[in-house]
Amino acid sequence: MDTKISSVAPDEQNVSEVSLSTETEEIVAPVVKTTVKPYYAGIDIIKILAVFMVICIHTYLHDGMYGEPITGTKYILPIMCRWLAYTCVPLFMIATGYLMKNKKLTGKYYTGLIKIIVIYIIVSIICMKFNHAKYGSDFSDPWIVLKGFLEYSNANYAWYVNYYIAIFLCIPFLNLAFNGLETKGQCFVLVVTVAALTVFARSLFLGFDRTNQIKLIPDYLNGAWPLAYYFAGAFIREYPLKRTILNKILIIIGLSASTGFLTWSTYKQSLINLNEGQRFVSYHFNDYGTYPVYLVAVFIFLLLFDITTKNKVVKFILRQISGATFATYLISYVFDAKNYGDFNEKYPVVYDRWSHAIEIVGKNFLCALACGLVIHNVYNLVEFLIKKLIAKIKSNRTDKAEAVETE
Repeated sequence: MDTKISSVAPDEQNVSEVSLSTETEEIVAPVVKTTVKPYYAGIDIIKILAVFMVICIHTYLHDGMYGEPITGTKYILPIMCRWLAYTCVPLFMIATGYLMKNKKLTGKYYTGLIKIIVIYIIVSIICMKFNHAKYGSDFSDPWIVLKGFLEYSNANYAWYVNYYIAIFLCIPFLNLAFNGLETKGQCFVLVVTVAALTVFARSLFLGFDRTNQIKLIPDYLNGAWPLAYYFAGAFIREYPLKRTILNKILIIIGLSASTGFLTWSTYKQSLINLNEGQRFVSYHFNDYGTYPVYLVAVFIFLLLFDITTKNKVVKFILRQISGATFATYLISYVFDAKNYGDFNEKYPVVYDRWSHAIEIVGKNFLCALACGLVIHNVYNLVEFLIKKLIAKIKSNRTDKAEAVETE
């Protein structure tokens, strides 16, 4: 019988504050007879890669590629890169399951939302001021402003906050379901069942004629696809794949096959629908909750999650950047809106824009990251000072109480 074995020794876990893409957990690989324990840097690398992919995927939105006629094989590479970048959000979701699987229902748990909400409000205010200055957007009506905050539209890329708050509130109960299972086989069945009823149900069809295709699985629950990513991350945390050359080769093969399938199917469908005025076309997969995207994201995660390092400088840098990914993600809208106009003027031909995308992606990423680091660290500093102040107030009250008792 397979029993559940944690991938990290309990006494080696150092859990820090958790939030949307600021969820961080210091994970060290269990080792024997060594003075420096290797640090699992893979999760930090995945989060940094994911936020970089966010800025990459927005290139297709802003440079006109989605409206470009797909007329030849030269578009295969842009399509492939698009699908790889499209795994940005799924990678964050898997990382959430990986990092949060041991969270329990306590009063302190809910304080993990404070940081995400505060940073969301700060970036929303910045985006509102930017939109007012650049586009003349009117935020004079307090009701409209409140509506924007509650509908996650004041920060233009904040839809993910809506998702994360919902999943955050469910996590203790999801963990009870996952951690309550006794064997690896039972946990695997849970992962497969949830994935089948969500990501596979919404995108797996029999037949190639779009008008007569048949869905294989009941799809009533397909809106719950984020749960599939969460449980995938939890499973990988509880039962990590052994780090062997053979396993990595198999992962690369799976990644290549699923990416190739997405790329080729999109290319062929785009060609077929060209006469109908459609451009970039994917019948069933142009959504985060579809099975090829799910497979690509899981393979990328498995490829990178167990990377370790003993270098303290590298560890510090990775943790700083990964901690700021949430603020970086949200604030990147400002630089996308600010810089793409000049970039598109510089390269009037859409395909040329994609060919030179590294210019705009690199610029926007570095600018957003710099702002994200400032926001993240200012928040941490203020939080630290508030905690010190509260501790001092409590200490003074205790001292006064003790002095009264001695009198």
